[in-house]
Amino acid sequence: MILPPRGPLRVYAAVTFFDSLVPGIMLAGGVLFFTEVAHLGAVQVGSGLSLAALVGLAAAVPAGRLGDRTGHRRLLIVLSLLRALILGAYQLVDSYPVFLVVACLAGLVESAAGPVRQACLGAVTTPGNRVRTLAFNRVVRNIGATLATPALGLALALDSPLAFRALIGAGAVSVLTVALVAVRLPETPVPSAGAGPAATGPRPAGAGRAGVLRDRPYLALALLNGVLVTHMELLEVGMPLWVTGHTRAPAWTTSALLFLNVLIAIALQMRVGRTVTGVGSAARALRRGGYCLPAAAVVFAATGTLGPLPGVLALSAAVTLLTLTELLQSAGSWGLSYDLADAARLGEYQGAWSTGTQLVRSCAPLLVTLALSSLAATGWLVIGAGYAVAAASAVPLARRAHAWRTGERPRWVHEVPERRDRVRPR
Repeated sequence: MILPPRGPLRVYAAVTFFDSLVPGIMLAGGVLFFTEVAHLGAVQVGSGLSLAALVGLAAAVPAGRLGDRTGHRRLLIVLSLLRALILGAYQLVDSYPVFLVVACLAGLVESAAGPVRQACLGAVTTPGNRVRTLAFNRVVRNIGATLATPALGLALALDSPLAFRALIGAGAVSVLTVALVAVRLPETPVPSAGAGPAATGPRPAGAGRAGVLRDRPYLALALLNGVLVTHMELLEVGMPLWVTGHTRAPAWTTSALLFLNVLIAIALQMRVGRTVTGVGSAARALRRGGYCLPAAAVVFAATGTLGPLPGVLALSAAVTLLTLTELLQSAGSWGLSYDLADAARLGEYQGAWSTGTQLVRSCAPLLVTLALSSLAATGWLVIGAGYAVAAASAVPLARRAHAWRTGERPRWVHEVPERRDRVRPR
């Protein structure tokens, strides 16, 4: 993996690295902190975190819009400081009501920070290197999350309140470091006083005061991306349930398969990212990734009848296909979310993309669990068929969104021409 050149791209990679340590620490460490130290019940923790995720959806678009008007770097620094403060406030949780308040505040700030961080990347990249840069940062994020695992393992081994408090404190310090590093990022351009977002460049005729809410093709693509990104729930929820409850694979198989996913993602993310050069190739990547998942679903369905060794080999093949889905879907999503956005409202558009994706994903754990627990192997086939239908919709929807933005309907035989000077006719 080659580091980006000195300057904003490397600074952004550092922001990504320190930010990636937090999910790795909080994924299991936060839950254990609330149950072991704050003495909350598992149902209380689960319900509180779910409520926080839903509440957080309300912050993405307003935060992106605020960043468009005030500068995304400045807002990212403020939000990172707030995130660090709220993570520190977890140390004060001693009851369910207090936990709900802190968790919902954390959900709001986390959701707000995502699109602002993505908009900051738009200021340090060009359309020609944006997906490649995002692919590099996805690798950095995977490495950071992996490096956080030893800290979690140490806290589990010590199994003391002090260890879990130190783990949460480490998460707060990591977010504080994000704020300090983000100071070195360039500020995104903001409209001059009284000019409004339109002053920074052309935008489609439909994008009035409502902004992204009028861009229905873009919103439809965001929801479709939410359907296609549910491969994460299949990996993190469906696969472990299937391996332990429906196959004869050894107990260590689940952790080995998750590690295989990380290795493949780190090795191939940059290579896959280089295949996306514009809207057309991004839409096709989304479609190809969607078509990999039905193949993975068929292999998963077959593993229930295999012995231990053949089962492990087949599960490894299925996870490899699932990882290819992840790599292609993420690269396609990056290309579409930026290249089809209004450049004058990049934060607002990134917020809408994030909200649409998370809105669909919030239903995925329940649907995956129901499908696999009630239908067994047939559940994999149903999931695969639904995914294939969604994948087939990627190119038509992207073509419609591109036509809405530029006023022309591309054929995309090879690649859509870069036409950013056209405005949709009234």
